[in-house]
Amino acid sequence: MSWFQRKGLKNVILNVLKGRSMTGSQIIDEIERITLGMWRPSPGSIYPALDQLEEDGLVRISKVDGWKKYYELTEKGKQELEKIENGGISDVVSQMEFVSRYLIENYERIDEKQKRKIAELLEELKKYFYT
Repeated sequence: MSWFQRKGLKNVILNVLKGRSMTGSQIIDEIERITLGMWRPSPGSIYPALDQLEEDGLVRISKVDGWKKYYELTEKGKQELEKIENGGISDVVSQMEFVSRYLIENYERIDEKQKRKIAELLEELKKYFYT
């Protein structure tokens, strides 16, 4: 996994944890849900990213229930998320580029319903950027 992919995944995790506490498994499920099933990060990418976010002071373990660890944003994590949301247009464009390339590389795995949704999003974007 490249530096950009790790950075992109970390930003996605921060967004997913906004206002809630979740396990790594729940984070994986939520990313899959919000990407309409087009991206399901593996535990091998989520847990190292969570470890790094914890080491960076952006998330903390809020609760341990048996073997399940629940993660939440720290104050520093909330501030980082605010920076991303307020000034992160270039990050969003980079993430969009990453997701676009992922979709192109995995085109044959996308079902017709998802292709229509992508086409609708592209048409909506074109209204703003090509008018």
